[in-house]
Amino acid sequence: MTYWESKGQYQNLVEELTKRLPPFDSVPNAKTTNKHLEKFRKAQNCYYDLYNNGLCNKAREFSIVFRIPGVPREIKQNYGHYDMISKSTADAIEAKLDEIILAAAKEQGLA
Repeated sequence: MTYWESKGQYQNLVEELTKRLPPFDSVPNAKTTNKHLEKFRKAQNCYYDLYNNGLCNKAREFSIVFRIPGVPREIKQNYGHYDMISKSTADAIEAKLDEIILAAAKEQGLA
């Protein structure tokens, strides 16, 4: 189950956190009181780009936000194939997104 399918482990928190995001730009107080919510916003944008565009737009930002070595390179090597990423890489991405979601939820008083 993945967040891409809207069935992630903490999907309920994703939905609550998403309601707190502005339609454009960074969240207010992104460097202080809402730093984890801002990281969630960036992660969500990178995650979308991963599955929608094969990281064509956000490969560098993905590397910074997710800090999982080799993912952009793996996608570039497999671009155009149905399975752009291995199961182990997909699992690592989901686990990292779980961490980001939980940190943002705690910061926002949701967990």
